[in-house]
Formats: sequence, C-alpha cells, structure tokens
Amino acid sequence: MTVKTPETTLTLTQNLEARNKEVTKAYAKIVAEARKLVAPFENQKYRTTIEIDHTKSGKDTNLISEFVCFFFNITLTKNRADYNMIYGTFDEEAIAKFGSRLYNRFLRQLFKHTMFENTKYNIEDCIRVNDPAKVQNFFVNRLLANGQSDWVAISVEEKA
Repeated sequence: MTVKTPETTLTLTQNLEARNKEVTKAYAKIVAEARKLVAPFENQKYRTTIEIDHTKSGKDTNLISEFVCFFFNITLTKNRADYNMIYGTFDEEAIAKFGSRLYNRFLRQLFKHTMFENTKYNIEDCIRVNDPAKVQNFFVNRLLANGQSDWVAISVEEKA
C-alpha cells in the first residue's frame, strides 16, 4: 500500500518543476534552431517569425509560448497534469512546394534537444508531432490580425 506523505508530495512537485524547466530550456533551444532553419531563404516572407508569449496575453490558457513561421509552428503548453509539452506542426503546403528536407531538419531539431542523452531529466515524452497541417493560414492570420503587441513579437531573421 502506498501512502502519500507531505515529503512525497514535495518530491513530486520538485521533480515536476525540474522537468518543466528542462522542457522549457529544450523549447528555447528548438526555437533558436528553428530561426537558423529559415535564415537561408531569399524571400523575407519565409524568414519572418512570430513569437507569442501567452503568459502575457491576459487570457486563461494552458498555452505558454509559441513560435510560428511560414513553415511550422512550435508550441510550449501545459497539459492537464501540469507537465510542460512541446507540440510541433509543419505546413503541408510547404512540404509540397519545397520538399521534405526542411521538414526532416525540423523534426531532427525537435528530437535532438529532447532526447534522453542531451537532457538532465528524461523529457523524451514531452514532444508531440502533429500531422502536417495548414500552418501558413495560422501564420498569416497571426501576422495580420494581431500584429506586434506586448505579447506578440514579429521579426525577420537575417539572411544567412
């Protein structure tokens, strides 16, 4: 029989906090790599990125942060059990137009920074890769509808 004691609860909370910090660090590394992935494109539209800090939006949401560009969306969110999770979605039209090379590099970065060998805590289960979807529509809507604000930052990566 397992009995929860205050010490056990404290340990579980500390482990959750440590795991969530590790997931947040991995998210930041993935976003930094994502910026490098779009930098070689000639067209400014393909190098434009949007970062959304949902914690400053004033809305009650599980979303923490998002990185959106023409090709993909990377989301840091909290699930029902308070575990930080990273969702990655690539644009289906981008695969059709540019091929799967960028998509494969995107996936490698997601897994590289969350694999057991590269993290202090095991966070391999924090990644969710969605099926390719219509990210471009979301990107354009975010760009045009919201624009720059205290919680939405729009930038253009320097051409590499």
